[in-house]
Amino acid sequence: MLRLFVGLELPDAIKHSLVAIRSNLKGARWQTTDQLHLTLCFIGNLDDDHLPAIYDALHGLTVTPFTLTVEGIGLFGSSQHPKNLWVGVREEAAVATLHDELHRRLAPLDIEPQGRAYHPHITLARFRGRRTRQYAARQDKREPPSGLRELLQQHQGLSLPPFGVDHVSLFSSTRRPEGSHYQVIGRFPAD
Repeated sequence: MLRLFVGLELPDAIKHSLVAIRSNLKGARWQTTDQLHLTLCFIGNLDDDHLPAIYDALHGLTVTPFTLTVEGIGLFGSSQHPKNLWVGVREEAAVATLHDELHRRLAPLDIEPQGRAYHPHITLARFRGRRTRQYAARQDKREPPSGLRELLQQHQGLSLPPFGVDHVSLFSSTRRPEGSHYQVIGRFPAD
């Protein structure tokens, strides 16, 4: 069984800048340098014998080169129940076009878009469930926990140097106790 998604790899310099944002934030499970990426299309769990069909669907994909700028920081979930800390991107239209094209190509394989609107982002940290919620519930209900509020304020003007995008990558994801391990198993168009 393979757990797959299509995304954008990030240059090492961008990854190192994002890892530098880490803080001692209670309840946060920070992504490692190797885990940082931008998801374009989550495929999900498939039997190994479906992999050739995925490659066939992605073969011939063209990516009109564009530059991508990582900027802004935000939070999924409520301030009482934070789920993910993320950074955004400026060129959302170019990324959304890739997202839509990938879903068009994968639709014949019964791979459907997730039920929510696509919001291009790079996950920096995930918050653990119950303990984080209990911690957050003790705080002022209108604002995130104090360490999170300070981190969001400190990095609200985040803007990293632009980098070029000319392909997408097919990733496999393996869940491990220390967090998911991602491996690139294909690039389209092929390099």
